[in-house]
Amino acid sequence: MHEYYLEKFVRPKVIAVVGASDKELSVGGKVFRNILDNGFGGKVYPVNIKYKVVQGQTVYPTVSDVPEKVDLAIIATPANTIPDILESCALTQVQSVLILTAGFNESGEDGKKLELKLKEIARKHHIRIMGPNCLGLILPHIQLNATFSNAQALPGQLALISQSGAICASILDWAIDKNIGFSAIFSLGNAIDIGFGDILDYLAQDPHTASILLYIESIHDARHFMSALRTAAKLKPVIVIKAGRDQLGAKAAVSHTGGMIGADDVFDAALRHAGVVRVQTFEQLFSAAKMLTKKYTIVGNGLMIVTNGGGAGVMAADHAIESKVSLKDLNQKTLAALDKVLPKYWSRQNPIDILGDATPVRYKQTLDICLTDPSADGLLVMLTPVAMSDPLKVASEVIGIAQQTNKPLVTCWLGEKQVKSARDLFLSHQVPTFNTPEIAVEAFSFLATYHHNQQLLSQAPSPQRHHSTSDIAGAKKIIETALSADRKILTTIESKAVLTAFGIPITQAIIATTAEEAMIAAESVGFPVVMKIYSPDITHKQDVGGVQLNITSAEVVLATYKKILENAKAVQPHAKILGVTIEKMRIEPHDRELLIGVFRDPIFGPVIAFGAGGTLVEIINDKALALPPLNRFIAENLLKHTRVYKMLGEFRHMHQANIEDIIDILLKVSEMVCELPHIREMDINPLMVNEQSAMGVDARIVVDFPNPSLNPYDHMAIHP
Repeated sequence: MHEYYLEKFVRPKVIAVVGASDKELSVGGKVFRNILDNGFGGKVYPVNIKYKVVQGQTVYPTVSDVPEKVDLAIIATPANTIPDILESCALTQVQSVLILTAGFNESGEDGKKLELKLKEIARKHHIRIMGPNCLGLILPHIQLNATFSNAQALPGQLALISQSGAICASILDWAIDKNIGFSAIFSLGNAIDIGFGDILDYLAQDPHTASILLYIESIHDARHFMSALRTAAKLKPVIVIKAGRDQLGAKAAVSHTGGMIGADDVFDAALRHAGVVRVQTFEQLFSAAKMLTKKYTIVGNGLMIVTNGGGAGVMAADHAIESKVSLKDLNQKTLAALDKVLPKYWSRQNPIDILGDATPVRYKQTLDICLTDPSADGLLVMLTPVAMSDPLKVASEVIGIAQQTNKPLVTCWLGEKQVKSARDLFLSHQVPTFNTPEIAVEAFSFLATYHHNQQLLSQAPSPQRHHSTSDIAGAKKIIETALSADRKILTTIESKAVLTAFGIPITQAIIATTAEEAMIAAESVGFPVVMKIYSPDITHKQDVGGVQLNITSAEVVLATYKKILENAKAVQPHAKILGVTIEKMRIEPHDRELLIGVFRDPIFGPVIAFGAGGTLVEIINDKALALPPLNRFIAENLLKHTRVYKMLGEFRHMHQANIEDIIDILLKVSEMVCELPHIREMDINPLMVNEQSAMGVDARIVVDFPNPSLNPYDHMAIHP
């Protein structure tokens, strides 16, 4: 069911264009002309207090003067006139308004005040606004072009939602040259009311739309955006291009995790959870759309490359590695079958070089064999126009094969003049074809990524673990006590207590306020021990010389106590120092140092990070991110997206690390951040893991007062 409040935007019968004129270069004049010239089947009325006739049409002074009930008012007048125009719309109950005009929030303080005024009027009169500062909208199936673009959209099944009017116009112009059509184009501009979530809700059910393209600069309502995006992505492919890959989102963070995470990293994680594909360029946008709308059956990212040119095959293989596409080895059955049909000197590996004299028959025999190999999730067929090749006849054979398989079959005929007719043949039979090996491999990688992200989308984890025994109330009490004392950084003892409340294994610490107490504590836990400065004002203990490892005797404890306090006072003389903590030192020769952390993104809420840990964590910067809640599938996927994951397997003298314990800790951390909206940042670093167990050695938690809400999970972008 389409959202009722968009009904008059997407199916208007009567439109009023406020600001319509005869001026060729005016926004109002252009949009009015576009509506007339495009053959819109409804009524369109020009509104302008200055004129009596515009472009041969009778003009009306205000919207309330129009002789019919207006479904959609399109406004293209100066920004300062628009509040009065909205009031005029309210008089005749016009509740759908498209504002093209710029000069609002994007233009400074006066513009911000004017934008707030528009919001107040709209709320008062229940008016829905698209824009301001936008290009407009195009709906080819009703022949409506309500934009001031010079280009007309070809009809098709792609829908485009863009925040930028300029980018929207550029994509539209670029698509015409590529013969790409659209079902709908929405330019949102400042999106003071109707945003991505609203349009996605509509497009998810729109019968004219097969796939959706998004150009995003910022997200205002993450929860609605994620909910609508996930719903749409379950029904049809969604491809996203986002501007601004900055890493400034976490520059004020206290924790290692927060310092490592940028806004773009979080956006990537959110898109993976939503089951969509992200691209970086216009070319990639439409390459991905070309692949995803084919409804291929794919179960992995294994690509098999068939080529008549070894060099082209190498280029494709190089880019496959860069694109994280797997080039699987040929199995013995495939090798034996290919040996029977290929010349003696064929490559006998993937890429499969069938040599420069390859005939259409040789191509067909090779492809038929490759399609039966279970490791081939998709095929890339390449042809270089050497003297012996027959580009058109090979293309005909490939088309026949492509029509009989559900596996993705991508083509790349290199060159231009000699292969043009073959490319045209591919296009006419809807067989994906690309001009270069790199773009062809990239297109397949988008399909593999889409399959992977759809698996993540299909997960619906609960915020709480099954059979959870966590002491949520106790953890909240620890945090609230610290906040009541005006402290937002928990002490080591408090941080470890919160983790322990959720069953997360962490070394326990004993507080010692004197050297003698430190000695007794060390004797109690047993040597060797670790001594750390204990101060609510010192976050990074290593930076002040406040950590000493492998202390093996009472005498060394006494000397170290004095040394640690002197070090800390020298670096931070005004810090409140309460003493030291004593912990049993973990000495396990097969331990790997990992990190599990949490950071609160200002848009998407809590984010969980996993990666390499230890003192060099920010230099190594090996991490993967996920939005909670997690389940086992998502947690395992998180591990596999890091470089350190390979170190968790067997290598040299070390046994495989206990993966199950790591996953269990991630699930407990997920429950913790779901149940405790107070948490802003958290580090378990290092998390020591070997073949037997996993144990956190140090912990840091930053908290704040949560926003008041009746929904306990209101702090999360993905609602349980």
